[in-house]
Amino acid sequence: MGMSPSSFDTLVPVGADETLDSWGKGTVRIIQKKNGYRFSLDALILADFIRLKDRSRILDLGTGSGILALILAGIYPHSRIMALELAPEFIDLARRNSILNQYQDRISLIRGDLCQLPGFIKKGAFDAVVSNPPYRPLHHGRINPNPQKAMARHEIRATLPRLLEGVAHALKVGGKWFVIYPAWRLVSLLTLARQHRLEPKKIQLVHSFPDKEAEWVLMEAVYQGREELKVLSPITIYQESGVYGSQLLRILQKAPPERPRS
Repeated sequence: MGMSPSSFDTLVPVGADETLDSWGKGTVRIIQKKNGYRFSLDALILADFIRLKDRSRILDLGTGSGILALILAGIYPHSRIMALELAPEFIDLARRNSILNQYQDRISLIRGDLCQLPGFIKKGAFDAVVSNPPYRPLHHGRINPNPQKAMARHEIRATLPRLLEGVAHALKVGGKWFVIYPAWRLVSLLTLARQHRLEPKKIQLVHSFPDKEAEWVLMEAVYQGREELKVLSPITIYQESGVYGSQLLRILQKAPPERPRS
């Protein structure tokens, strides 16, 4: 007989500098630092964008507290997820979160640098790679004094070219890469993806408000795929100031997680 969620709560410590939060009407529970990096809407929007077959081998590059891995474990119950993270404090958070959600048998945590991915991951080992990477070049914007936030937002270690090298190494031929990235860097994203034989298949722009320019772009690319790009209808986060649009409400209220669509 399995243990109840409340039983797991007593086994998973939550520090005085941490919070215990939930998403999807409690289907995902997550421990986060009060003042460190905390997941935001971009992670939830990316998770909703991902479409995979069940029984996939998934690599989550830079898992942080594990939010993407947790959501995907719920949506694809027969898949196996490897969650890669360099920072030891995030590895500890992701480990506790996988136990809290009872996914420790399907989420494997590995501490490592994605810049050295070929050293510890076999080429072509994964059906899919997902990533919500640092997106600001070091010369662009003020670097946050909080080390967790700085590494999550600025390319302190993981530049876009190095990320793409890792993605191309990890994916099998025909494997899919899903990413969310700033819209102003879309040209670099598309150009470098094709240089690494990652063919863009779907892109979707994300706007804060209907009358504002896009802030983010979601992309699905296929390793060694053929040219055929679909530009999906955009996502709008806010209908008006302080009021989420219908697309965001659907994402935020989704529970239990949807099963994969063909």
